Amino acid sequence: MAAKIAESISFLFIFLLCSFQLAVSSNEPQLSFTDWCKLHSKSYRTITEAKERESVYKSNADLVQQLNNEYRERNVTFSLNHFADLSIEEFKKLVLMSPQKPQPLPKQRYHSFSLPQDPPNTFDWRDKHVVTSVKNQGSAGTCWAFSTVGNVEGQWALGGHNLTSLSTEQLVDCDDTYDHNNLHMDCGVFGGWPYLAYEYIKNEGGIEREEDYPYCSGQGTCFPCVPSGWNKTRCGPPPLYCNDTFSCTHKLDKSKFVQGLSIKSWIAIQKDEVEMQAALIKQGPLSVLINALLLQFYRSGVWDPILKCNPQELDHAVLLVGYGTEKGLLEDKPYWLIKNSWGIKWGMDGYFKMIRGKGKCGVDQQVTSAVLQ
Repeated sequence: MAAKIAESISFLFIFLLCSFQLAVSSNEPQLSFTDWCKLHSKSYRTITEAKERESVYKSNADLVQQLNNEYRERNVTFSLNHFADLSIEEFKKLVLMSPQKPQPLPKQRYHSFSLPQDPPNTFDWRDKHVVTSVKNQGSAGTCWAFSTVGNVEGQWALGGHNLTSLSTEQLVDCDDTYDHNNLHMDCGVFGGWPYLAYEYIKNEGGIEREEDYPYCSGQGTCFPCVPSGWNKTRCGPPPLYCNDTFSCTHKLDKSKFVQGLSIKSWIAIQKDEVEMQAALIKQGPLSVLINALLLQFYRSGVWDPILKCNPQELDHAVLLVGYGTEKGLLEDKPYWLIKNSWGIKWGMDGYFKMIRGKGKCGVDQQVTSAVLQ
């Protein structure tokens, strides 16, 4: 009897690995739920939670199959990546920012760029060694910090310095910059704006290296308290639980700021993809905001969504690093090459291609870059 009770208690409270053998339908595409969990090192606390996640996984498997059928002629593919146990609504809440309308930035911020007389057909800043490796924001709306840091990393390297991975966590923990004109604010794990993050780095006097102030917010390994300037109206209520030892006031060490790295100003690029192309070539990798809801299961190809992708609902920040043209039997597809912050298992080793020249998903709406001293 005692043995049976002990067995029951263990059954209820142990962490359940996805190797728990749940039924998998014979017509389920790609990996079974069990194999998918093993591949992505997924585990759940209870059998009930595992069954719920399996149900979501199966629904997403049907969706991925449908998307692959719809986009087959466009040579775009989708896969059951590490987001496959999240519903679309959960993905929006955990990974994307709240949709925001792009707002006009101050006129003096906009700089005009012209293409060189004979621009290259393809361009990729990775070839110039000014783009760091793909990072993973995890389950937090911190893409704005990764996009900002990616741009600043590029500007620093283009200034003749060693390519250096900078701290996204510093921005997430410390930046509470507020734009009173547009009512925008940087809100840590709940979203933010790269142009405001440039202002934070400028006013703070610098930024630490990733190795000195590593990212943890989206990994569930730290629970920082919000900065003192937190605005509930703009950002919403702060997290219910936080640990002050993880917060900016305890972790930030200005003596570890990258020596010589300081932001002088920042610029915006006109809503014109030809100017974006010119700015990319002349300025370096650019911070870009997009509507990314439909990208959850993207795997490869030039993303040109069939369904409307509202350019006035920007919910994700990324880094524009290149462009090119994909040759096709019926038509050529000009594209932007974009670095994401969802890890190397997503998309094309962490990158994706987006159709160029159509203003799809708001890719041309909020393009900015820091200007270093």
